[in-house]
This record gives sequence, structure tokens and C-alpha cells, in this order.
Amino acid sequence: MEQQPSPRAGSVGPDDLMRYLDGEMTPEERDHVDSELAQSTELNRELAKYRSLKEDVQGLTFRAGPPNRSVWDDVNRKLNRPMGFAFLVAGLVIWLTYGTFLFATSTASRWEKLGTAAIAIGMLQLLASVVWDRYRDWQTDPYKSVHR
Repeated sequence: MEQQPSPRAGSVGPDDLMRYLDGEMTPEERDHVDSELAQSTELNRELAKYRSLKEDVQGLTFRAGPPNRSVWDDVNRKLNRPMGFAFLVAGLVIWLTYGTFLFATSTASRWEKLGTAAIAIGMLQLLASVVWDRYRDWQTDPYKSVHR
């Protein structure tokens, strides 16, 4: 039969206190720590610090908590953004309609109009393709739900 080490005479160290808190001591070692705790207020303070530390560490999680949101975030998301987008689209439609009217009624030659129209249409096509590619990438992005 293996012989258990006898409890140390003298003070109890930090390792002993952690083993005491974790329940990793033999009954003899536990009795020894209990008797030391009964005699020392300093040891009781150390045990309280380790107990608090253990509770804090056990309370840690690696999951992201809810982001700090306020009521104004919901107002912005539900009211300001849609209204801003509606005003942007309405303004662009009015501006493009007026610009097209002025362009069509101007005294510039047909070649100038065709060249300008080709440049404008090409730029709009490129912009639309970039926006479409970014939208498709965003839909398949595995990190889009990660909060920073």
C-alpha cells in the first residue's frame, strides 16, 4: 500500500489553498488546512482572494456579448436609413432626368452627345458590376456576423 505524504507542519502555501478550493486534497491534508485557517486571519484573507479569483475566472466566456446598443441605433436602422436612401434615390432620379433633358436639348453635335453618352453608360455599367460583385461577396462572407 502506498503511503500518503503527511500534511506539512507550518504554513499553508498558495498551491495548497488552490488545491483546497478545488477539492483536490486528501482528508488529512484538508484537516490540516482547516486547522491552519482556524488559527490565521491572514490565511483566511488569502483564501478569500483565491476564492474570488476562481469565481471570476469561471465566469469568463469566449462568446461575444451583446453589442452595446441604444434606442437610437434602432431608430437609425428603422427610420433614418430608409428615409436617407429614399431621398438619395429621388434626388438622383430628378437630377438625372433634368440632366438628360438638358443634354438632349443642347446645341452640341451628335458625335459629342454619343461620346459623352458612351462614357456615362460605361461608367454606370462598371459601377453596377462592382456593386453587384460586392453584394455577392457579402452574401457568402462567413465573417459578416462577427462583432468587433
